[in-house]
Amino acid sequence: MTFSFVIPTKNRPIELATVFDAILAQSRLPEQVIIIDQSSQDNVIKEQLAPQAKKENIRLDYIHDESINGLVQAKATSIQYNQCDYISFFDDDIVHEPNYLAAIEESIIAHPEMIGLNGVILNAPKEGLLKRLIFRFTHFGLYKDNRQSVIRSLKEGTIQPQSVDTLSGGLSTWKKEVFDTVTFDTKNKFHAYEDKEFSIRIERAFPKRMFIVPQAKLYHYHSAGNRQSLLRRTQNDLVEVWKLFKKNGNYNWLGLDFIVLLFGLLLNALMLSLKHLNINFLIHYLRGFNQGRKSQILSE
Repeated sequence: MTFSFVIPTKNRPIELATVFDAILAQSRLPEQVIIIDQSSQDNVIKEQLAPQAKKENIRLDYIHDESINGLVQAKATSIQYNQCDYISFFDDDIVHEPNYLAAIEESIIAHPEMIGLNGVILNAPKEGLLKRLIFRFTHFGLYKDNRQSVIRSLKEGTIQPQSVDTLSGGLSTWKKEVFDTVTFDTKNKFHAYEDKEFSIRIERAFPKRMFIVPQAKLYHYHSAGNRQSLLRRTQNDLVEVWKLFKKNGNYNWLGLDFIVLLFGLLLNALMLSLKHLNINFLIHYLRGFNQGRKSQILSE
């Protein structure tokens, strides 16, 4: 059983070096690391990382290409370089616990039916009861997402993998054969909802085969570099919710799941406007609503 780690990155050389150090500190090293670097030339650190990989006998494929546009395209680009049985995608601001990959491998050996796996983020922000309730009641039907409720339900010492309907894209491990059936959508510009969009299609093709592995632990530091502003995300979330609805054409709930989520995002924009005393959150909501309404879904 072999593993490759994929790190998409853009203009974050410090974070990239840090996650690479965490990879080299694994008790069970991956056979291959694929870095898809969209950085400007002065932020490319291939010459720094290559000797370290060679010393540990890890194959390093460092692809520097500024024309690659965004996270999803970077992931899609990496598939052609993969030489391993399992391929893992990690954000460049993640730091793994030393036994992360060992825990993933042990779980796959014990449960070979699993085709997609997430670990557990140790420094995930705590969410209040009200926010959790709002999320639960506004995400159902097409938008159902039980990963956080499953993680919160884990008891100390739990080692049994837990089934989920959605995996976090920035810390996901997949059996390579998955990509013979389901490919990344590089045409419709998903970002915040890219993991949900991909998980929907995985769940249809491979029902009940995505899992959380409690013993695989890491930290996610959410680097400020290259992140959307809160205003921009307010707008883009509306666009992507529209696109998910249009792409999947799922009317089992008569569109109620879509309508309720739009209302939930409106409440969120209203609360942000009050919190920051800035009406632009509502303006960006309306812009995103109109942009999403007009959006067209492109075939993959």
